[in-house]
Amino acid sequence: MKKDRVLDEGTISFTIESRILRELGERLVKQPEVAVVELIKNAYDADAIECTVDYDPPRSITVADDGSGMTLDRFTNGWMRIGTSSKEAIRFSDVYSRLITGEKGIGRFAVRFLGRALKLESVADDADRGVRTRLTATFDWPKFDRHEDLGKVQVPYVLTEVP
Repeated sequence: MKKDRVLDEGTISFTIESRILRELGERLVKQPEVAVVELIKNAYDADAIECTVDYDPPRSITVADDGSGMTLDRFTNGWMRIGTSSKEAIRFSDVYSRLITGEKGIGRFAVRFLGRALKLESVADDADRGVRTRLTATFDWPKFDRHEDLGKVQVPYVLTEVP
């Protein structure tokens, strides 16, 4: 009996289309007000004492808080990783032991619902670097829509040391 000839062999990973961000945003957040509330919940989870929302239609919505912020590592391995389990291990906030309200990363999809661009700025004490840092990342949502593979969309960022 003749043995089958192997034509190709290897491993294959899943890929995901960029439009999943738009679809998740639309399914998880039905109204702009809900999207803003999700961002305020992120401030609460970051132990913010104060959170302000400035609305300047049609140009911008700014949500600013005095919470603990994100280090580059937390941004890269948490905020930028869809479906991460990083929040499952953290049930309470670091400073005030608040019960964490966010769980599925809805906040990051909410911003997609609110506009065409996001400028994310986050100031945090980075213990690994031994300095306070400011992370600035810029999201061009239409650019995400133009790419088929989410893993190929590049998000520019700058990390600076701040006093």
